[in-house]
Amino acid sequence: MNNESKKHTPALPNADTRRGGKNPSSAGLTSCTSPEVQSHQTENSHTGVSLDCVPSGKKVWYVFRATYGRTALACVEIQKKGIETYIPMTVVKKEINGKKKLVQQPLLPNLVFAYMTCEQSLEFVKEPARTASYIKYYTDKTKPIVEETGLNPPMIIPDNEMKNFINATSVPSEHSGMMPKERVHYKSGELVRVIKGDFTGVIGRVARASGQQRIAIDIDGLGTFVTAYIPNDFIQEWPFKDNL
Repeated sequence: MNNESKKHTPALPNADTRRGGKNPSSAGLTSCTSPEVQSHQTENSHTGVSLDCVPSGKKVWYVFRATYGRTALACVEIQKKGIETYIPMTVVKKEINGKKKLVQQPLLPNLVFAYMTCEQSLEFVKEPARTASYIKYYTDKTKPIVEETGLNPPMIIPDNEMKNFINATSVPSEHSGMMPKERVHYKSGELVRVIKGDFTGVIGRVARASGQQRIAIDIDGLGTFVTAYIPNDFIQEWPFKDNL
């Protein structure tokens, strides 16, 4: 997608989702902050991260990296605080005992998404919390490095974008998943919405990948998620006329 098309693309509208729940089994979109985000900087020598432009007291989706294969443990510890978590999953075909089977595995290995405030996030990554040794912020490398720490800021995802991401990735399909941007060729930069089929409600951009028409969702700092094949009559162009 060229810069000109991105410049005139409308912002992602509030996306409704037919799926979700406490622990959906899939993955999400990314952006930096919503317009109402206020500057709130927390210098933290323990995390090595300066939280700048993070809303104080407002919940957003944080992305954490769990070390040493402790993704499930990280989810359990976060959920103990009554916080909603999300681990992206995907379906792949594997050979097991000489037979090919479809199995689930993490879409983004070692990453955990959690809906919380800035203050709550620090309870898990800041020492002396016992989780600080294996739960770290996943930093957003598309954003400028914070001068005080020499690191990129933590990645956060607005709620409406995360709902769209969950909706897109909650469809079990071996034909959808993350794909390198160089393998995704956009038809245009305009937003579209899927109005029929398993991916109903998903908002993204029409793209061609692996020889098929799909809907692509760019995830800054993580990659691009593409759906399975989507025919033209399943697509509604922006501006959207009604709610699904």
